[in-house]
Amino acid sequence: MSRQQFSITSILLLLSILTSFTTATYTPFGFLIRRQQIDPQRCDDYSRTANFSTVGSNATYRAAYLDASPEGSDPARAPLDSAMARLPTLQFDVDLNAQCGNLTEVAFEGAETNFTQGIVLQFRVGSAPRIGSGAMGLAAIAATLVYAAVESM
Repeated sequence: MSRQQFSITSILLLLSILTSFTTATYTPFGFLIRRQQIDPQRCDDYSRTANFSTVGSNATYRAAYLDASPEGSDPARAPLDSAMARLPTLQFDVDLNAQCGNLTEVAFEGAETNFTQGIVLQFRVGSAPRIGSGAMGLAAIAATLVYAAVESM
């Protein structure tokens, strides 16, 4: 019986050693080289251009940004317009999109999320939907009146 246990134990030990050697020797060289060749400055530039272009091409975001900018509308308009002109070359650069991903799509989703929270690029804007204190007071009064009407029936 001990001989049988020894053989099963030996087989399991041998399999575990072989498994560790086979997984230790595998290295995804293609993925490592690609990841190490990414230029973070190019990705940052693409991200910034995509964000400014997204705000510049959407009339609601653009109006909120220009309204919130302390520089005034003319100086604040220049980076939006230049980003909109530069984005197509970055957006259709196959190598850049392979390195950084589709940052234009990320910019669209981020702009939508930020705008619902009252933020356009680096500025807080007052156009986010919020319930003010007056609306809450009105809701409390309406709830009280409805409750009183139901109780009196």
